[in-house]
Amino acid sequence: MSEHATAIPRPKAPDPALRATVRFRLATLDDIDALVPMINEAYLREAWLLPPPRIGAEELRDDLRGGHAAVLIAEAGGTLAGSVRVTLRERDAHFGLLATAPSWQGRGLASLLIEAAEAHARDAGRREMRLECARELGMVPYYEALGYRVVAEERTRFAPHKPEILRAEMAKELR
Repeated sequence: MSEHATAIPRPKAPDPALRATVRFRLATLDDIDALVPMINEAYLREAWLLPPPRIGAEELRDDLRGGHAAVLIAEAGGTLAGSVRVTLRERDAHFGLLATAPSWQGRGLASLLIEAAEAHARDAGRREMRLECARELGMVPYYEALGYRVVAEERTRFAPHKPEILRAEMAKELR
């Protein structure tokens, strides 16, 4: 793991109270003003690798308008707790931009968001979910614990003047 990465724990199983509290829905254009700062705050710990901001309002607006991606929102007590972007491709689905509001981190919400992303893909007829992550962030073991496997790796650089990383592509069969 890189000197910059923080240790990522194994996926935390959400307790029944959290599972009962969280509601999922598709984001709309009206959600952009709340989503952008929450996502960018969640990604600040990766600023050494991905220069902030992680996403802007226009990019998110394009995702929602274009119809090629859906953003699932997790709400708890009417509060935005997290989100994940799901892109349906011809043969599979891809999730990314997984973000949990800092006050909700460490409680198992990310696992619930991934479950919701997988359900969205299954409901759309996809049988495989894919993702990419930087091995240096320590996330490969996290996703492996959720049933994903590394299918490819390549050295890359996300931005000029940032370190080269090993990007892992991971996949999971959806049942």
